[in-house]
Amino acid sequence: MRSWIRIYLFAIMALTIFLSPTAQAQETDFLRPVLRVGFDDTPGTFWQGSKLLYHGAAYEFAESIATYENVHLTYTRSSLEDNLLRLHAGSLDLVYLPNAPLTDIHLPTPSTLPPHTLYIPLGEGFGWLLVDESRPELRDRFIEAIKVIRNVNPLYPSSLLEKYHVKGNDLNLTAEEKAYLAAHPVIRTMVSPRQPPYTYFQDGEPQGVIADIIKRVENDLGITLKVIPEETQHTMMQHLTDGDIDLVMDFYTDHNWAKAHNATITFPYLTLNYVSVLRKDKSLPENPTVACARPHFYTQDYIERLFPPEQLRYYTDVADCMAAVNNGEADMTFVKSITAQSDIFRGNYYNLYTNGNVVFSHKVSMAISDAADPILLRILNKEIAHIDPQDITSIVNSQVYRVQAKDTLQSFIYRNPFMALCMLGGLLLLIIAWLLYYLNLRHRHNTALWQQANVVENVNIYNLHWFANELPNAIANYSESRKKGELFVLVIVPQRMAFLKEAYGPQTYAESIKTTLEAVTKRFPWILRYGLSAEITHAYMLCQRPTGLTLRQSAEQIEKASRIVVVNGIPTSFSYQLGLCLVPRQGNLDVSLLMDNAMMARNEIIGKTQTIGIFNTNMHDEMIKHQQMELYMEKALEMGEFQIHLQAKYDLNTRKICGAEALVRWQSPELGFMMPNHFISLFERNGFALKLDYYVLETVCALLQERIKQKLPVVPISVNQSGLHISERGYLANMQAIADRYQLPRKLVELELTETVFIDFNTKTENENALQITRRLKSMGFALSMDDFCTGYSSIAMLRNLPMDVMKIDRSMLLSAEQNERSLVILKQVIKMGQSLNMRVLVEGIETEAQERLLQAAGCHIGQGFLFAHPLPTEQFFAKLEDSLKP
Repeated sequence: MRSWIRIYLFAIMALTIFLSPTAQAQETDFLRPVLRVGFDDTPGTFWQGSKLLYHGAAYEFAESIATYENVHLTYTRSSLEDNLLRLHAGSLDLVYLPNAPLTDIHLPTPSTLPPHTLYIPLGEGFGWLLVDESRPELRDRFIEAIKVIRNVNPLYPSSLLEKYHVKGNDLNLTAEEKAYLAAHPVIRTMVSPRQPPYTYFQDGEPQGVIADIIKRVENDLGITLKVIPEETQHTMMQHLTDGDIDLVMDFYTDHNWAKAHNATITFPYLTLNYVSVLRKDKSLPENPTVACARPHFYTQDYIERLFPPEQLRYYTDVADCMAAVNNGEADMTFVKSITAQSDIFRGNYYNLYTNGNVVFSHKVSMAISDAADPILLRILNKEIAHIDPQDITSIVNSQVYRVQAKDTLQSFIYRNPFMALCMLGGLLLLIIAWLLYYLNLRHRHNTALWQQANVVENVNIYNLHWFANELPNAIANYSESRKKGELFVLVIVPQRMAFLKEAYGPQTYAESIKTTLEAVTKRFPWILRYGLSAEITHAYMLCQRPTGLTLRQSAEQIEKASRIVVVNGIPTSFSYQLGLCLVPRQGNLDVSLLMDNAMMARNEIIGKTQTIGIFNTNMHDEMIKHQQMELYMEKALEMGEFQIHLQAKYDLNTRKICGAEALVRWQSPELGFMMPNHFISLFERNGFALKLDYYVLETVCALLQERIKQKLPVVPISVNQSGLHISERGYLANMQAIADRYQLPRKLVELELTETVFIDFNTKTENENALQITRRLKSMGFALSMDDFCTGYSSIAMLRNLPMDVMKIDRSMLLSAEQNERSLVILKQVIKMGQSLNMRVLVEGIETEAQERLLQAAGCHIGQGFLFAHPLPTEQFFAKLEDSLKP
């Protein structure tokens, strides 16, 4: 009995030791080697907080490096001198040294750093890791890990610096820069006119947001920015172009726009959002006429891309655009969100309104004339980096509030047109009567305004403006549920909305959605609040997760309950996509971020079989990456950053090159080298694929033309064509112009088209103009290749009706034929069918000799894949082609 007691006690002691933190640390240390790091507190880069947790950009970077090295880091805080002694004594493996002046990890060690040590540069703003000179292999491993991290995510270091350095930088001017400011105490400046509270003049003096920023710059630099008044945006830009002034304070952040006006621009310091202004008494037509200010660059960069030319009407400035909408000459215009209410009140346009939805945004920089000394640009960039972004936000908020207060008084006078008559009359009774009338009118007007601002017209459901304002209070009322992680924001989006509105009519569709929302929210009391978009395209909900259900299960219940919608008395099945974002358990709330994250989760599942998406931080990172791509894509096209690589097509019997496919790569100085799968889907969504396709096609045509001119060998090259071209205006005219410009032999250039170009997958039928487009392209001399054959719904339909030259069988068919005898029979018959139709049949994705032999046995003569050749730069491809032709 005693022996069993001893065994029991021993097991309890062993289990206690195993579960203790020390044991866990020892187990961790056993699995991952431990490296000891010495440091001294350095705010911003490496320090230990009051709760004994470590913080800082350098700390997080070091932990990331340790992850790649598969080691565990422990930390000892002491002075740099003590840490160096321990490093050389062997009790420390690494020592952190702050304030690295270098950025390139390959630069030589500065002579000022401690002796007998090797240095691992983390990068500018991070510092160094020091290693004893007897351990060069440790330094080399860490440097290699840093290279890997920077290659995988070039933006990771800058994101750490941004995380720990949110305030403005110190204003450190060089002696040369200070001398320039002393020699130029007055800088001739202009600002945009007539846009309160953004920028305007009062009694000849600049006022508004930009004026306050000017004062801040003057105080920091000790100079005077002499603002010269101007009446219009056009004349101001002309002064900049002619070099009559040194500086424009508020300039659209676009280098092309700056070059067009003989100027250069600083870093951006302000973001402007734009909203639409509409008429209250008239619904927006299907093809609205848009009033736009010609001198403003956002007209070219955004509005002209959103609307076709026949819907645009140009005016001198924003005030004229507002008047045009008010007078009925136009249906809508776009103005800055911070000036929208002021523009309406200032012009007494009480028939106009804005729903507050941001349509587009752009950055604002300062523009320096080319006639000015370039040193001024460097000084102003330092000043912009010095100003805390929060100060800019405070300036904007202060000016908006100040002008809105003035507008309220103006609106009061406007809404009481009989006040002057009452005052002139002098009769107290009449004054009281009209005062009562005014109060009643004001009450009705405010009620109408509130209704318009917070309720969706025609369906009497709260809108997203109300939902966003109500969300913080609602979350506060359920604070206990929030702490438990039970609150989440959900967005639900009906699919095929345009079709549904077209089929049932907008009003019937709206009433059906209203009835469904009311029924679902009544059925599920854990839907705490909800709001519907003004266009009735989606709804947001604040939900409390029911007991026993996960987030996904809760969303599935809402989707299932919403699926059957009664339209005109007939039960109709609707399909939806839902996005969810969990409300954080604690901390400050950003309502717009919660809603954006839910919509981002929904957007992630577009084009997929899923119907429910749940937000995670990877989605946010992907969105940031896409925003950066969109920021640089136009510049990349202009600077030739998109590189053409050619992958050979070859004869399976002779192994001679008989063609090639043009593939695009993006070598971006800012984002690094990217393969097409990183950016093509984004370009398809934002329409930039059209420009990229034309660029690749023209590059290939020019390359072939030059080789023919030099009497060098060429082979047919295929170029992919996006499905966006089919709905593009002037597509055939553009292609005819390219064909006429290069005059290449017929069928030397192939256009690769997928069935998604021509097939409407809702009906599984061809577009009506498919046959006409393919015939016209062939008449221009292009060969047509049917890409990804056997992967979709309607490949046979395309084959039957469209005059294609090449059948390109997808790699998935080859892989299936390797594993399945039925698939092999199908592959053989497809090859035979294509050849019977006088088409060249090619199979892509050949990676093994066994696959090559299988295709030869199946009767295929042309292939493409890594077995024969990887995609190569054009020079290397043609060198390989010339070698293959040698006897």
